[in-house]
Amino acid sequence: MKTTLHIVILVGALIAVVLLAFAWRSARRDTAQLNSTLASQNTVIQQAQAREQQRDAQLTTALAAIAAQERAVQTPQQAAQAIPSLLPELPQPITVQLPNLSAAKPGDTPPPATITVPQADLKPLYDDLQDCRASAAQLDTAKKDLTDEEARTAALTHERDAALTAARGGTFWVRLRRGAKWFVIGAAAGAAAAAIAKH
Repeated sequence: MKTTLHIVILVGALIAVVLLAFAWRSARRDTAQLNSTLASQNTVIQQAQAREQQRDAQLTTALAAIAAQERAVQTPQQAAQAIPSLLPELPQPITVQLPNLSAAKPGDTPPPATITVPQADLKPLYDDLQDCRASAAQLDTAKKDLTDEEARTAALTHERDAALTAARGGTFWVRLRRGAKWFVIGAAAGAAAAAIAKH
């Protein structure tokens, strides 16, 4: 009877060890695969962040140059000279003429400027204005998409962190509590087997 009990206990212990080894190996394989996936995704994320930072720096430089040009133009004469350079490349040059203000009295409203647009420039100007409208609409949509993408990224990051925690068996305290529970169960099973073996 004692020999049979010892064999049963040994077989049970051997099965438990084999199952634990299989679970340990499976957990290590899953952890390695998870770490590999995370490493490759982190590389993609870092590259995207680097490109984003580079574009942000270029945009900051361009906006600073535009603001400096805007501050440099203070008078109608300066604006009349600068406006043609801001227009798209046209078949014929546009001219901006300011009226002679020497005959104007102080306090009078200055007469309007005259812009001469050659007929050959009308279609390219129209097309450029429509392109500007399209770009403004695309920019507005891109800003809204970016806001939604940031919210989605935050949610995915939270999900990823939760998945990592779950893949590692939960938080430290959850793993400790679970380990203690299995330790107590194993100790109780060992004590029961030892008590049975004595009888």
